Formats: sequence, structure tokens, C-alpha cells
Amino acid sequence: MLTVRIANDAEINELLGIYIEKIKWLRANDKAMWDESQITLESLKNKYDDPVYYIGIVNGEIIGGFILIEFDRILWPEKKDDAAYYFHKFVVKNEYCGKGYADEMLKWFIRYGKENNKKYLRLDYDGNRKYTHELYARNGFIPVETIANEKVKNLIKAELVIKERQ
Repeated sequence: MLTVRIANDAEINELLGIYIEKIKWLRANDKAMWDESQITLESLKNKYDDPVYYIGIVNGEIIGGFILIEFDRILWPEKKDDAAYYFHKFVVKNEYCGKGYADEMLKWFIRYGKENNKKYLRLDYDGNRKYTHELYARNGFIPVETIANEKVKNLIKAELVIKERQ
């Protein structure tokens, strides 16, 4: 059974190690996405201001995680209210891929957004990565804009609008 929660300092360091492991695997498989210089506490704090690190745990092992922020000044600067969470740096260890944990973590994120009365959940992904597109689409995220940055020419900004509680 998967548990998702905020990471403590030691767990954040373990999560950073999972990111580095994934970066190396993606590069070795000609699917490079991030680079190591992006995955330090300092660089992530500079990029996301006040990131909160979440981890997914199965049988006592951290299997992946993500970052949540409440304002994304880089990709969503026009959205300056507190109605959203922004989901970044989603990772699952290779040995846990294909077992449904990515979907479970996204479902947790959606529940968490509802519980915290957010109206929107927003994220971005490389539109050339079919699996990532399908993962987010089947969990209700709708592309709202395609942009390019220095690393990705087909960067999809997507959001899920949380329906009002009945």
C-alpha cells in the first residue's frame, strides 16, 4: 500500500538521490530530461522559492516523490492567486514503474488539492513523452498551453479544475 507524505530532511536527501538515479537512467536510454545541476537543495529552492517535498512510500521504502508549490513564477506567472497547487519534479524509482504507483500518487495529489480547497492543480511536462502525456490525461489533466523553454520545445502546461464540493 502506498503512503504519501511530506518528507523530512533525511528523506529529502534520499529523494534527491532518486532524482539523480533517474537522470542517469534517462540519459543512458537516450531520453534525457533533467540534469544533475538542477537537483540540489539550493537550485530547487532558487527555482521554486519555497518547495515542499513529498514522498511516496511502499513497505517502508521511498519509491518516488514530487514537489508542490503554491505559486509558479516561472511557468505560470500570470496566475497570482492562492487557488492552485503546482506539481513539479515527479519521479518514481525504475523498479516501481509500471505498477500503478504514479497514478496512485497523482490521485493522492488530487485528493489533497480538494481537501485544501484548491480550485486548480497545475503541472507541466514534455509533450514528446507519450507515457507522461497519457499518465496526466487519464488522471484528468487537460493541456491548456504549449510553450518552449531552453530545454523543451514542446512543453505542455496542463491543469485539472477541481469541481466544487457538493
